[in-house]
Amino acid sequence: MGSALSPGDAALTRDAMRLLSALALFVLLGLLFVRSYTVPPAPDRRGGTTVSLAWPNRPLFGSPRADCLATPESEPAIACLIASVNRARSAGIPLLSLGFCATCYDLSQRIALIGRDEAAAQARLAQIARFGW
Repeated sequence: MGSALSPGDAALTRDAMRLLSALALFVLLGLLFVRSYTVPPAPDRRGGTTVSLAWPNRPLFGSPRADCLATPESEPAIACLIASVNRARSAGIPLLSLGFCATCYDLSQRIALIGRDEAAAQARLAQIARFGW
């Protein structure tokens, strides 16, 4: 005795699977545009992590320090840091605002260090750290 589906039930199951596949594809496509941006706390500002929808031209985990590692040493770090925060705020649609996420901040820095000269990156990080970032 088999439990074969009738032709109507098989079509319904096929339609349900197509709907679930389309929904899963839609959610995965949306996840391509989710980005987080973390600003550390300091005496003059409250730090936090913002999860937003933005074009995927930024890393998944972003921070001002990570954005400013590639700038030349002759450029002042504070100008780059402020511009980075402004770009992150204006480029995305905020979905969620959380407290400071140290893990996200650390991930953003580790991702930014990939493929960079270690000594130059550490020198730039030391320069950025003087501003409390």
